[in-house]
Amino acid sequence: MTLTYSHFTALGVTPRIAPEDVSRPRLSVIVPFLNEQENLPLLRQRLCALTDLPEMHEFIFVSDGSTDQSVPFIERWAMEDSRVKLIVFTRNFGHQAAVCAGLEFARGDYVAIIDADLQDPPELMLQMYDTARNEQLDVVYSVRERRDATLVKRLSYRWFYRLYSYLAESPVQADSGDFSVLSRRAVNDLLAMPERVRFVRGLRSWLGLRGRPVSTTRPDRAAGRPQYSWSKLISLAVRGITSFSTKPLRLATMGGLLLCTVALVVSTVYVGYWAFGSLHERLPGFTTLVVMMLFLNGMQFLIIGILGEYIGQIFTEVKQRPLFVVDRTINLATGLASTADRT
Repeated sequence: MTLTYSHFTALGVTPRIAPEDVSRPRLSVIVPFLNEQENLPLLRQRLCALTDLPEMHEFIFVSDGSTDQSVPFIERWAMEDSRVKLIVFTRNFGHQAAVCAGLEFARGDYVAIIDADLQDPPELMLQMYDTARNEQLDVVYSVRERRDATLVKRLSYRWFYRLYSYLAESPVQADSGDFSVLSRRAVNDLLAMPERVRFVRGLRSWLGLRGRPVSTTRPDRAAGRPQYSWSKLISLAVRGITSFSTKPLRLATMGGLLLCTVALVVSTVYVGYWAFGSLHERLPGFTTLVVMMLFLNGMQFLIIGILGEYIGQIFTEVKQRPLFVVDRTINLATGLASTADRT
């Protein structure tokens, strides 16, 4: 029996897929959300208007520590429709943890991941599902051709993906996101990964399963304020790079060797000047010396910071704490899941 991180949740259990009791849905739709009370009614209208949804489907909403009226809204919807499921965290554990919780509880042959802010069009989700099923693909993901965002944010995303593609051993396609449709095999493989530091789109790319992108335009939020602050975006970017690449460590080593070489050359020039120059002439360059000292100290702190990021990830992994803690669920059967249950 293979145990995953959700066995350590407050419930102490994970959902059990029981074919003899419950028919497995064809499509599970995972919707992580945080304080989206303005967008959820709009999302419900869009989802309910999808006439091409498979007859057997389920919606799994994951509340990542919401403090507004988002959870009561989903609770009322779940009471009206048993296909609507709800997972409520004890606190905010992060978007990636909410996505992974949905994957743990999803029972569908295919699993879609979509945000609640309507920046990911639900209509495209069905197109991605049909593509995955008809072409027998394991991963179909969206690639944003255009973003309705500020210039600074667009440039930040562009440079992040370029940097990530250069550094990562298994780079993700530029401007791709978590919005995707995964086969049951892809979901099982993702759940089999034991790490606590999660970057879902990076893990998805690392699997190397058959997949293809689908182009889309990413509009602005339908309502409300973005829940991903700049600090969260930077943290996600650093986590993604350090989880899938050791090149920053190599670059730090190469930078140290380069600085040592420069220091050796400068010291040689310095000694030569005093050996062959006038002994009474004062060597200029006090400002240069101060700038060099500041630069070298900055490089030292930068290298220590890079090492600290990797040590921090090791620290997080060895503690083996759960990725999330579930407070309660609605319309979700629980039981002990084994690898056989997910096949």
